[in-house]
Amino acid sequence: MNDVLRAILIRADLPDAQLFAAHEVARWPEGALEWLTEAGILSEAEPAEETLCDECEEGCSIKPAIREDPQTRQRVGTYFCHRNEDIGPFKVDLSRKRRWTFSLVGLAKAVSKAVKPTGKVAELVSKRLVLLGIIKLDGKNRELFLARGAAWQDAAQVFGNCVRLKMASHPAVLTLAAMPKAPLLAGCELAVRPLVEIASVHKGKLTMTLDGAFPEVEPGPWADIPNEPITLDQFMVKFCEEHKGTYIAARRRGLLAADRNETLKLPQHVEPWTSGQAKRYFTHDLLDAWESYVDRSLVPPLLAQYRTKVL
Repeated sequence: MNDVLRAILIRADLPDAQLFAAHEVARWPEGALEWLTEAGILSEAEPAEETLCDECEEGCSIKPAIREDPQTRQRVGTYFCHRNEDIGPFKVDLSRKRRWTFSLVGLAKAVSKAVKPTGKVAELVSKRLVLLGIIKLDGKNRELFLARGAAWQDAAQVFGNCVRLKMASHPAVLTLAAMPKAPLLAGCELAVRPLVEIASVHKGKLTMTLDGAFPEVEPGPWADIPNEPITLDQFMVKFCEEHKGTYIAARRRGLLAADRNETLKLPQHVEPWTSGQAKRYFTHDLLDAWESYVDRSLVPPLLAQYRTKVL
């Protein structure tokens, strides 16, 4: 059963993952398919048009003709082999066309049941990222995520654009099988561990131990500051020395003008954004970039407790 689970996690973490066909499932231990579907990790998909022939050793892929048996009124499959003259028309068991697909949300619910985080399972990016909730790991409260495709070419874009992941103050990420090839969040090292290394099935239940499972990650300079979306005006009021209304408005206009003229680069604003509204940026991104704007005399300096260098 554990070999089957590992095989599913490894395949599901491939960018071109195929469905699980009936001839594969037939080789699994008794009860494995039932457990996986009941747990929600697999669900039945549309039947395949073709199936493997087992009438001879060649194992061709065939597309049976489907008709209704006039006596039983049941749908039956038939096929006539054009490759082997010794094989005449024969019946094809239509159950051989069945196949199953992997469900990230189903797996997330099974993992949540095993580790019991607080909060509800929430799919953040369709079929790619799920928030499991908050769990105490090694004495600290951590936000736990489950990610699929962390090593795919689009990983930095997919996960880097997820507002909820960027807002997490102490995230821990379970991938399915592969480790990321580059940081999932630009400029931020996350605690990451493949689920395939720590998950197992014991007495019909998914089990894992998360304490000590994640590598120690050095917290960034802003780890204790919520990475919430914030406007430029709000940022200056909260984090800067000088925050009078007229002064802030002038500094904001100067920053936006410099960004338009490409004399500096503001961080990527938080999506979605509607024309006419003030753009919002992630707090940590502004804190990282702010001192470079101070160097150009475009903005007021940060309050002393937020500075990384002496002015």
